[in-house]
Amino acid sequence: MTFAMALHAARLGVTVDEPSHLLSSYLYWRGADTLPPRDMPPLLKISAGWAPHLLGLPVPPTLGQRGHRRTEWDAASDMMTRMKWGAIAKVFFLTRLPMLVFPLLATGLLWWWARQLFGPACAMLLAAALALEPTARGHSSILKNDIASMFAYLLFWYRAWRYWNAPATGSAVALGGALLLAVISKLSMLFLLGVAPLIVLAKSLSLKEDRRRAILTGLCCVLLIPYLGTLAAYQFETRLLDADELSRLWAHAAVPKWFVALAEVFRVIPVASGMWEGCLALFSSNHEAVPVYLMGQVLPEGSLFYFPIALAVKVPGALQFLIVLGVALSLLYLRKGKFGQGWAFWLIPGFLYIALASLSRFQLGVRLVLPALPFGLMLCGVSLQYLLTHRRGQAFAALLFCWLFYRSVEIYPRGITYFNVWAGGADNGLHYLADSNLDWGQGLPDLADFVRKRGIHKLRLSYFGFDIPYRYFPEGELEVVAPPWDDSAAEGKYLRPEPGYYAVSATLLPGHYFAPKYRNYYQVFRSLKPIAKPGHSIYVYRIDRKFQ
Repeated sequence: MTFAMALHAARLGVTVDEPSHLLSSYLYWRGADTLPPRDMPPLLKISAGWAPHLLGLPVPPTLGQRGHRRTEWDAASDMMTRMKWGAIAKVFFLTRLPMLVFPLLATGLLWWWARQLFGPACAMLLAAALALEPTARGHSSILKNDIASMFAYLLFWYRAWRYWNAPATGSAVALGGALLLAVISKLSMLFLLGVAPLIVLAKSLSLKEDRRRAILTGLCCVLLIPYLGTLAAYQFETRLLDADELSRLWAHAAVPKWFVALAEVFRVIPVASGMWEGCLALFSSNHEAVPVYLMGQVLPEGSLFYFPIALAVKVPGALQFLIVLGVALSLLYLRKGKFGQGWAFWLIPGFLYIALASLSRFQLGVRLVLPALPFGLMLCGVSLQYLLTHRRGQAFAALLFCWLFYRSVEIYPRGITYFNVWAGGADNGLHYLADSNLDWGQGLPDLADFVRKRGIHKLRLSYFGFDIPYRYFPEGELEVVAPPWDDSAAEGKYLRPEPGYYAVSATLLPGHYFAPKYRNYYQVFRSLKPIAKPGHSIYVYRIDRKFQ
């Protein structure tokens, strides 16, 4: 697994989010991580910032100082144009390497927890399933916090399970530490700050002795450790909120009233400035209507069914069989009382995370619900435990894992683009989803290989992402066709291609990121069959006539 991810990290093109994360990690290690929107918590920056800190980045030395008005995305785009082409591959590879520790930790923790629940054989199979799952492995090699948060979410619920079974002081401290790791891995994990005290209180009420001491110790651990640790992770850049600011937030439609009510405490104790600004930016972006592409349609405000549909077409069929069987068996075992205490800590969290994500308007890909994956595999553990007790069941499990292994190897190293057999595979992915499910700007190396093998001497490229196309193609052989991000970039309401070869990023074709008047900008290409789909994420067309 490590070898496969390292090779993937070396070859993968730069994805959309990575330049801004690279820049913020660099600024974090310089103590100047102040550029808005500040919506990326510090765990990723702590892990990956050493590489750009040592190698340096071509940014102004004053960047990040207070009063600087540039956004992180704008500064990152400018940084990419200034970087030497050879340095781009080196610095991104080195910053991706630390990210590999998180899928390894998640795999090890899944094995350890499953071993206690289902036995050694099931635990090893579940660890193998996580290592082979194409989408998780595809996103493991990216400078992004999705897999880190997957590990942190799993660790939190494991420590909650341990605390529930043995509510000692050490377990409470470990639960507080796991909560801290979750909070600094992803802002969406902040809801766990409310879950952890409820777990402590619920367990304390069931105790017959030392109830008051258990409540006090547990609450101190799950409140103080995350609070003090967060201040440290944000480099003790703190502030006190004033009444005027909170009064304005009460009238702000994007910010939930419960959040403002809880924020009153930060008039008395300091809050980490980065986390406060990041939360406000997250609420603002979630409040805006963001068009989503789903099942061949552009949905102006997303859909409650986005993530269930994404999971239906992205999760491997072999695992889906085991999950469905696991749900049925779990319901049966719960009815008969066969599960021991603490079953809710590994049965519910996956469904909880998917449900909360579905209420959000931030629907850019199945990667956003990857923290639920290990808990889906726990349901597979229920199935495997049952199947391995029967000879025919063992044969069926072996068949499913052979199928999973084949599909995983077949799609490597393009796990980001994986779609299961029900969806028709990666080549059929755009019929269902776009964005980070299929094309997140990573496909330029595959396109360059195709162009070189095909002997194409002139290519027009319409690209979605922040990678530098010219570092993959000889001078004079590439012409960039700008997407219609604004009126100045558009060549009319529709793009009318001249004869020649064109390559269009899959995420651009539906037009959901453009203003409504440009939604059909690429309609000519949507009406044609591509001659190739290099890496499954960029579609190549040959135009033989001029379109009017």
